[in-house]
Amino acid sequence: MDCPELDALAVELNDGLQRGAFRGLPPVTLEGGPDMDAELVVRIVLADIEDLCEWYPTLPTHPTGKRRLRAVATHARQLLRLGQNEHHAAATQRASFH
Repeated sequence: MDCPELDALAVELNDGLQRGAFRGLPPVTLEGGPDMDAELVVRIVLADIEDLCEWYPTLPTHPTGKRRLRAVATHARQLLRLGQNEHHAAATQRASFH
């Protein structure tokens, strides 16, 4: 995982956010945190992507940086799947991203 790949995921997330794909979805949680509005979680992941890419030149050489890149990419992909299934079983259960 690298910044161009994360940037591509960010573009998709932002497009979904602009379309309202995450509006009205059940609450989600990131890594065992509190339940939050799906749109808010998307904004948090977008901020994580921006922050990681700003620091990217120092991250790949450190194992923690590599893990964080993978984790944020995984969160972004999970949110994109959730947004693609917008309102599909929206009231059934909350999503959890660990």
